[in-house]
Amino acid sequence: MAFYVMLIKVNEDNQGVTYNFGTDPEHLGKIRLDKHDGKIQEVEAVNSENYHHILTRAMVKLRQHWKAGTFPDHTCWAS
Repeated sequence: MAFYVMLIKVNEDNQGVTYNFGTDPEHLGKIRLDKHDGKIQEVEAVNSENYHHILTRAMVKLRQHWKAGTFPDHTCWAS
């Protein structure tokens, strides 16, 4: 099964960064990453039958950016 999960930055401060994420721009969830320890918290769920798969891929992509020390305005997971 192929996946494309978009992540769009909505807020960034010294503590963390928040992204909207999902496969459909009309139905996005929200996740927040703590810049200090890399912990990711779901703020708002995606309304999708593939919810868990979408969330997992968004978290993996966001953790990759945390390890690289970059937080782009737009990024994605594609497989």
